[in-house]
Amino acid sequence: MSKCSGYAFLLMCLILCGTKGNIAMAGGQIVESVQLNDTKAENITGKELINCVYDKFIFAIDPEENDNPEDYFTTNALKKLQQDYDFDCEYGPCYAYYALRTRAQDSKPGSEDVSQICKIEHIGDGWYEVSYIDMGWPGMTYVKVVDGKIDDYEQCDSDL
Repeated sequence: MSKCSGYAFLLMCLILCGTKGNIAMAGGQIVESVQLNDTKAENITGKELINCVYDKFIFAIDPEENDNPEDYFTTNALKKLQQDYDFDCEYGPCYAYYALRTRAQDSKPGSEDVSQICKIEHIGDGWYEVSYIDMGWPGMTYVKVVDGKIDDYEQCDSDL
């Protein structure tokens, strides 16, 4: 079976299984972005939660006002996001969602401002390694999920 027909088969299986996500190619591998409509975060897996949070908060330019961070982050994570917030906060609470991205200020030349998750790997004890492209720059963040919510994170330094 050729590589293209293998992808076509996988895509057909996902469609037939009724996935609600978007399928995209990233670095030669298929990545599924899960879209949650009215589903609460605690009803999904750690990988789906992380995908959803990156779509709604981390890579979002303007998160929707009806997106409630308390549905996706524990009190511990929200406190840490507030502490990591580097700017004046006029109308609180203000969260440093950018702390789960690279430290790049500008897009990588020629990257077309692409930001997307490439891989999410469970590494044990609730921790996940999240590899992504952030405006063309590669990045990695460790994210801990506890009781269906993000509880902690640690950004990995990368050479920009």
